Amino acid sequence: MFKRSWVSRATWLNICVLGLIGLATPVLAQENVFDYRDFSLTLPQGWVKQDIPKRSDKELIGSLKSQEIPGTSILILCYKGGGYNHGSVRVIGLKTIASVFPKGQEMLKRQTKVKTDGGLVAIVELWRGVADTSGPAVFLQAPMGIIETKVGWILMLGFTPDPTGAQLEEAFLKMIQSAK
Repeated sequence: MFKRSWVSRATWLNICVLGLIGLATPVLAQENVFDYRDFSLTLPQGWVKQDIPKRSDKELIGSLKSQEIPGTSILILCYKGGGYNHGSVRVIGLKTIASVFPKGQEMLKRQTKVKTDGGLVAIVELWRGVADTSGPAVFLQAPMGIIETKVGWILMLGFTPDPTGAQLEEAFLKMIQSAK
């Protein structure tokens, strides 16, 4: 059976991210909680769940979109099994960020530990780079959060135009803080 390489997975996520931030996508009815098995996040006002593309990787468990911050989305992925740890999931996240920002990226904020309302520990960092689009250069900010949960390692990746980076970071941290 064909096994996907890191490059093809990163390329797919790049396409998914650019599609989510740049194109109109069907949005589900407003809900204030994202649930996946024994893991949940409370969504701040203005955030909604989106449909996950049918051909997406099995690790993609959620997609969120801001109705108040144009071009802003968050992908939620879950990695299960003994082969994963914080370091390996971080590498996946960094490779995804690098695929979205192929001309280079810079770390804006180093790793910070956040204790969640549910007693979990999340590691959060913030990146910025230039998205690879067919048009003019698009500068984006990308917060990344990693949480070890009962269901597996949760990787959250957000993307927003650079001028709205602080708004996404605030909403992202609220979601992380609410994790149970």
